[in-house]
Amino acid sequence: MTHGRNVSGTLTSMKCPQCIIEFTAANKRKNKSQLLCAFLYFLLQSLITAYRQVPKVNPVIDCILKTVVLMLLCARLSYAEEHRVTPESDLKKLVQKISAGDSIVLENGNWKDVELKFESLAGTENSPISIVAQTPGKVIFSGNVRFRVSGRHVVVSGLVFRDCTSDKDVFELRTDKKELANHSRITQCVFEQTKEIKTNESPKWLSIHGSNNRVDHCYFAGKTTPGATLVVWLTKEIEKHQIDHNFFGPRPPLGQNGGETMRIGTSTNSELVCQSVVEDNYFFQCNGEAEIISNKSCENTYRHNLFDQCDGTLSLRHGHRCLVDGNVFLGREKSGTGGVRVVGQNHRVVNNYFEGLRGETFHAAIGLMNGIPNGPLNGYAPVEGAIVAHNTLINCKSSIEIGVGAGSRNRVVVPKDCLIANNVINSGSFAPLHAHAGHEGVSWKGNKQQSGNDYNNQLVNFDRVDLQLSRIADGMLRPAKPKRLRTEVLTRMQIRTDVDGEPRHKMAVAGCDDPRTDVREFPTPANTGPDWWRAQRR
Repeated sequence: MTHGRNVSGTLTSMKCPQCIIEFTAANKRKNKSQLLCAFLYFLLQSLITAYRQVPKVNPVIDCILKTVVLMLLCARLSYAEEHRVTPESDLKKLVQKISAGDSIVLENGNWKDVELKFESLAGTENSPISIVAQTPGKVIFSGNVRFRVSGRHVVVSGLVFRDCTSDKDVFELRTDKKELANHSRITQCVFEQTKEIKTNESPKWLSIHGSNNRVDHCYFAGKTTPGATLVVWLTKEIEKHQIDHNFFGPRPPLGQNGGETMRIGTSTNSELVCQSVVEDNYFFQCNGEAEIISNKSCENTYRHNLFDQCDGTLSLRHGHRCLVDGNVFLGREKSGTGGVRVVGQNHRVVNNYFEGLRGETFHAAIGLMNGIPNGPLNGYAPVEGAIVAHNTLINCKSSIEIGVGAGSRNRVVVPKDCLIANNVINSGSFAPLHAHAGHEGVSWKGNKQQSGNDYNNQLVNFDRVDLQLSRIADGMLRPAKPKRLRTEVLTRMQIRTDVDGEPRHKMAVAGCDDPRTDVREFPTPANTGPDWWRAQRR
């Protein structure tokens, strides 16, 4: 079995007869191993099926089957091979030897100015192919580096990409336009820049192609060159990627577009469905440009992320039907810190916590933009059908803004058929609401404002109550008495959980938190990024 490679094409390119003999012999040995593995796998599955059918009252047979299954499982795993690789290794030959379950171990050291291409690796769900550092954190790529992987069920782990100067993308989950990576994972890796790098191009650090890939427990920080740090690229397939438990560290201002920490999609393909999930990530001082995350596709979910002192917003720049649920935005009174910017149709911004943000207009805590009539894909689609509900906004310079960007660049279409409901606002000395255009297309239901605020809201009547919020161990202000925040359950919203992801009680309360539920652990530097990296920093 050659995992999709053209053996005949490979052999005809070999000039030396002795090499052909050795190559053929190696493949015969490999085929025997694969046949034996396949037989053991079939036997293992048959025994598991038999085990399930055996009555539990027969302890002898039960014990025998368990023992045999365990022995076969160990025997099958023993056929996985480990392949050591150095910067001088011939990867083209190595890749032809790789089977499901094998490990490619990169030897410790500095890998400078190298190009690695692992093409069409064929792992399986139960036996993925691993590309790992000999020791996590001890394999360091630098200089003009390109690292490309394609195939399926491949796990890349423990690598460091530091001060890479390539004008092309550093790490790509593809080896060419047709050979993509699917069902693969990048984990426990570091991408960082520690010194000045100049380039006239816009290289990305990590380009995610294919579908059903996961990026988790990685660290990204320090990028000063143009180009988004991490990009998800779209095709006509639904991507369904997972990006979780990563630490996105400081990114200084770029001074131009292209400084996003994350971008999902492009304006050209923004009408395509992506359905990727970004959750449980920690974003710290991601100040590259106005868009920390630039959403440019449809039906993505942003959930339980924490944004700490980031000069920018989670921007739903293009695309429709995205969910922004249960995130925390902490400005700590830093200039320009923002929340969520809404463009497009049928987005839901629910259960989020905003505190101490100092941005306004494009950097408001929650901003619904004006749109362009019949505009181009890279324009501003009118906001329609947005639901902004059960959010808590504390001490923000601009809590809610309607019609952001009105008039400029032909942005004349006001938000339409939008619902802003059951939010809790304590804006302190700041106005809780700004409207740059008509807000007749927005319905307001059950919103609560702290009584005694210096600003009276002249646009919309919010219920004035003593919110009685108390700061608990996780640092968030949460309601002490839920009865004060009782509100109506609105069928249109269909919000069944709170900021912690816990089911809400039948008696609905306004704001992001239902105080009668358990409290979740939100992302911090202590629970995101690579495990080995956190251990070194202690």
